[in-house]
Amino acid sequence: MKTWISYLAATALALAATLLFGDSTVFQQLMYTITALLVQLGGFVLIPLVFFGFSSGIASLRKDSKGFVFSRTTILWSLFSTLLLALSGALVFRVFPTYFPASSSAGTDATSLTAIAPQSLSTLFESLLPINPFYTLASAESFLLPVIIIALVFGYFLKPNVEVIRPAYVTMNSLSETMFRLSRTFAILGHIFVFFSASYWFSHLQQEGTIFVAGRFLLMLLGSTFAVLLLVLPLLFAIATRFKVNPYQVLYRMLAPALAALFTGSIFFSSPISIPLSRHNLGCQKRVSATAFPLYTLIGRGGSAMIATLSILSLLYAATAAMPSDKVILIVALSSAMFSFASPLYLGYEVFFISIIALQFLKIDLYGAEMTLIALMPILNGLGILIDSYIAAFGATYTCHRMGVLLESAYRDIQ
Repeated sequence: MKTWISYLAATALALAATLLFGDSTVFQQLMYTITALLVQLGGFVLIPLVFFGFSSGIASLRKDSKGFVFSRTTILWSLFSTLLLALSGALVFRVFPTYFPASSSAGTDATSLTAIAPQSLSTLFESLLPINPFYTLASAESFLLPVIIIALVFGYFLKPNVEVIRPAYVTMNSLSETMFRLSRTFAILGHIFVFFSASYWFSHLQQEGTIFVAGRFLLMLLGSTFAVLLLVLPLLFAIATRFKVNPYQVLYRMLAPALAALFTGSIFFSSPISIPLSRHNLGCQKRVSATAFPLYTLIGRGGSAMIATLSILSLLYAATAAMPSDKVILIVALSSAMFSFASPLYLGYEVFFISIIALQFLKIDLYGAEMTLIALMPILNGLGILIDSYIAAFGATYTCHRMGVLLESAYRDIQ
């Protein structure tokens, strides 16, 4: 069975299970425990996959002199998608302003934003580069940057341009293929994992209850998400590929990792599914899939930036009882886009992190109203990571197209 079908079926079964047993405390606790274990399992697969795959991928790109094209397309796609999606969130709020549910009634009026204090950033990036990345590689649990740095160093010097290096290159490539086989099995069995994570996601929202009395806010979130997935990202991708690659084919063929991202809110869980499926379903080369997706876990966070933009503006609207000015809306969107690049530091709380840091950076005091984000974190972070997973899929496909190595995958051959 195709993964996009099996994952949708697992989602439907999870919804049915929640409707039947969602009020049971035992059911909720069981789903939470299993989901937490499965997210850890995703990291168990992802970290060695990234280390071996990224190293061999960089070496292969250098061997064929494709490194510049890869770097240029990855960075450009990341920057353009992040900025465009954050501005899209601002536009949606400007057209369809909505109060954040259950927010505080007091706050600081944001119309007086005239300056931005750089000192707010003084401690933000201190932990991006660890002092001892080898120790961090051994203890990496929620941050891929140290793993990527080490893999990049190995891959750079693994270029098989001399005879003595070729055995090491072949060995690393074989280990990479082994991890791809493991992650492919993980992706095929992923619908079982999605059942548990979706059950917890539905039961949490049912128990929390806020979303059921905040129809307008929910409509804004879902409307903006669908608009981005069905219009904005496909249009940007079509322009980037000069309308030579069908963007909607990418959408349905990568539905499995998108659902995994939605229900776990973890890029660590969805990436081991995205990487092998991009190779089989989208026709991406292994070296591109193994290098692009890990990088997009760090720099491809436009979805999280967009959801954070909507959340911050809705909080401002609710806390001050006044519609933010166009200037404020623009500054919030740009701040969210900027801080999204640091959000991988807080796995599973990217939207919350972006929102809190942006508010502190802009010197906006909501007197604790921002803490209401926690209650809706499953849906807020889930939607953000869902969009992020598609940003990575579109980005990897765009890179392969520009490199001239994108292969056609017939429907009968996809997983």
